[in-house]
Amino acid sequence: MSNLTITTDAPWVNGLQVLETMTPAFRENLGPPEGVEGLMSKYNIRQLYQDPVTTRRIDHVRADPGYVDLTCAYHDSVEECLVIGGAVTLDGEGLMELGDYFWRPPGFVHCAWSENGFEAILMMEGISPTDGSGPVSRVVHPHEIAGSNPITTIEEDALGPRGWVRHQASGLLPWASLPEDTWSNNDALQARTLSFNVNTGAASRIVRARSNTELPSSVSERERFIIVLEGSMRVSGEEKVPAIGLIHVPAGQELNTIRIETGTRFMLKTGPTL
Repeated sequence: MSNLTITTDAPWVNGLQVLETMTPAFRENLGPPEGVEGLMSKYNIRQLYQDPVTTRRIDHVRADPGYVDLTCAYHDSVEECLVIGGAVTLDGEGLMELGDYFWRPPGFVHCAWSENGFEAILMMEGISPTDGSGPVSRVVHPHEIAGSNPITTIEEDALGPRGWVRHQASGLLPWASLPEDTWSNNDALQARTLSFNVNTGAASRIVRARSNTELPSSVSERERFIIVLEGSMRVSGEEKVPAIGLIHVPAGQELNTIRIETGTRFMLKTGPTL
């Protein structure tokens, strides 16, 4: 098999055990120490991907009813999220429900709470100069400035190359052909573009197959993350990747033959070209 990583069996881990996997700049700024245990006990993750060098991580998260951040804060990293169940309110972005998405550039203050709990694909971009993203961190700031960016006085500069996708209802976006430079597919795949880097063409999309589709092995100059949202796909006719599983294909590496069943939808994150 080519140099790719497939994650299908990541276990659920309670937030109290997740603390040790967080960067110190995040873990040490969650809020008053006496409240951290109660906060993290309501937070659960399946870790799908983590890069210790860039600090990038992709997690399948679930928050229990009554989850409330202890403080508002901003990150030096881009944060990206697709809600796949329940609902969460983000001070600075509003109520996020099933199918809602955001891409938040560094520096924008926010905090989260959920009365009935929620489930999401949560992504911290980590160090990515082309996306204007720094290392994963958490910097506490007062609730009163939620929605603003205290690290820059020039708002246009704060938006970065994708802008602030503040609250995107993905179900209202049109389907279009998936670009061939992203994944050679002979027009078999359709996509909804969630966010797009105007300088590099890197993007996050929701993708579907029009019918049962088998795509031959392919190599792309763009790094690819494939996160199955519903349905399943098979790599090389053998390994089944169900929801919520992840396939990571580094730039310039081969993705083996892949079969996608009708009705399967997945999130596709593609990076800049080599």
